[in-house]
Amino acid sequence: MTRKVMTGIRLALAFSLALGLLILGLGSTPARAEGDMFTPTVTVNGAVITRYELSQRLVFLQALQQTGDLEKRALDDLIADRLQMGAATALGVRVSGDEVRAGMAEFASRANMAPDDFIKAIGESGVAPETFRDFVRAGIVWRATVRAKFGGAIRVSDAEIDRRISQGAASGGALRAFLAELVLPDDGKSDVMALATKLRARMKTPTDFSNTARIFSKGSTAAKGGDLGWLDTTTLPPQVGTALAGLKVGDITAPVALQGAVALYLVRDQSEAAGAIKGAPQVDYAVFQPGAGHDLANVQAKTTDCAGLNVAARGMPEQALQRQTVAEAAVPAPLRAVLAGLDAGESAVVGANELVMLCARIPQSGVPASRDDVRASLTNEKLALLAAAYLQELRTQAIIVQQ
Repeated sequence: MTRKVMTGIRLALAFSLALGLLILGLGSTPARAEGDMFTPTVTVNGAVITRYELSQRLVFLQALQQTGDLEKRALDDLIADRLQMGAATALGVRVSGDEVRAGMAEFASRANMAPDDFIKAIGESGVAPETFRDFVRAGIVWRATVRAKFGGAIRVSDAEIDRRISQGAASGGALRAFLAELVLPDDGKSDVMALATKLRARMKTPTDFSNTARIFSKGSTAAKGGDLGWLDTTTLPPQVGTALAGLKVGDITAPVALQGAVALYLVRDQSEAAGAIKGAPQVDYAVFQPGAGHDLANVQAKTTDCAGLNVAARGMPEQALQRQTVAEAAVPAPLRAVLAGLDAGESAVVGANELVMLCARIPQSGVPASRDDVRASLTNEKLALLAAAYLQELRTQAIIVQQ
């Protein structure tokens, strides 16, 4: 939850738990629910996943405002947990209670909350503290297992480090901002992006933003006018950091699509940490390829930011709209030349059926990255690839039985 926005926690309350129990068939009568609570629903290499664990993981995902088929994801995640814990046991990997507590604190901090406050918040949605603890423990154990199995085999060459640095890797001080948020849950049934755009157009001052947030926002900060306080912008989700790029105090971002929500952010104040020097920029850009027969000139005329391209691409295959944020030096030369002539929100039609839009230029620290930092980053990237392949191998070899 790279600072996951905790929207709707208090609205979920007993409803989320009741929905989870209903989906899993646990809500018929109190006596039966109690008796069925620890009935196995799946075994993974003999390790049991109970109906209670499955219902708890489902409600936990709901409390975190995850989207999609959450029942399937809850089961898939728990199966992965069992596979990962089995691999850890085979390798003799263990983690301490202190490591788990530190992991819980780190996870809660992404929501700008203390661990006890986070546990209380998800508890109001029916999530037991043990569910959160076990979720964090599984992640820590898996990271330790992957390092134990592959860490000694990872090699990062000087050439790889040089190439990454040449593409704009940097370190140093970070931009800090005093932000306010206005969060609108997106249930997929209404055009929340259009509502956010309309609200943004009406708000002319920070006072307007505060008043509107109190009325419309479903975030936990609504009562405070959306105020989030001072934040290191590097801890925010990438799409939020992109939306904030280039804004001044008093500016409001374009609508930002999050998991299960659309948000607006107001910059109340900002400062740069000591030693932060703007440079080594990244570019956030989108390439829209809708296929033959679409009037790209009309799309270009009506679209003033990358959020608008999401609307234009509705109903199209996922590959019709590709968006990414990369170091400017890493963009292919022909495309880099097109982006060089654009300001944020501007677009260009390239060829017969391609529209390129610059979403934002993102300044990074001009302090050169240390080679050790780059080496660690590349090592983690390689470990992540190996971990994904290893988990798939474990799943393929596993004996998974539905009860």
